[in-house]
Amino acid sequence: MNKNKWMAWGWIVAVFAANYLETLLETLIKDGGGAIPELGYRLAHTFQQIEGGMTFALHEASNAVAVYGYSLVYFFLFPLLGLGLAIAFTRRRDDAPLRILARALAIDYGVSLPFFVLFPVPERWTVPGSGAMLLSDRWSSALIETLRPISGLDNCFPSFHVSMTVVLAALAFVAGVRWRVTLAVLGSTIVLATFGLGIHWLPDIVAGAAVGVLSVALALRLESARSVATAGVPAAEAATT
Repeated sequence: MNKNKWMAWGWIVAVFAANYLETLLETLIKDGGGAIPELGYRLAHTFQQIEGGMTFALHEASNAVAVYGYSLVYFFLFPLLGLGLAIAFTRRRDDAPLRILARALAIDYGVSLPFFVLFPVPERWTVPGSGAMLLSDRWSSALIETLRPISGLDNCFPSFHVSMTVVLAALAFVAGVRWRVTLAVLGSTIVLATFGLGIHWLPDIVAGAAVGVLSVALALRLESARSVATAGVPAAEAATT
């Protein structure tokens, strides 16, 4: 694995490390009574109005297969798809796909972070009257807390889960991955799971999809600019650029 691929993996690890620290800090602040939820709940109620007052009144009576299926997709399928695509890009001789993926994820998180910090929106299940179930009633709380660092309790708008899924699916098509159609289908189930489990609001999902598309577009633009800048540079020198 060449230097460019190591650097790309460094960016990927850095994004998730930053998200882990941000989530940890958010949790510590809440435990210390320093959270200011009023704005977040006002935004949540605004989203509820945008949805036309949609509720999950019968959510607890929903099919157990669907509930557990959505949970497996939300918690486990998403990281497996991301890791699988990153490994597939790493195994290619061309390091551009992995570099674009790393940049897209970094841009995605960079765009999302100010919203996480300044405009936190509680998830649907925390809002009275939403009718969404508590996942802790179906899964071990310890398991959920272990998996939460990829999405903090208030890291809801735009949906980071959705935006990263869009990034993965879009880059699979851009890079011509053989299983790109399958990834797109599985990715759509991840997006559906964020809604079906009563976690994200519709505006979160739409905004997340938009951020994902924007992140891929900017990453491709940066790669194009890099290609132009390195045109005519000897291969050995370009490999370290």
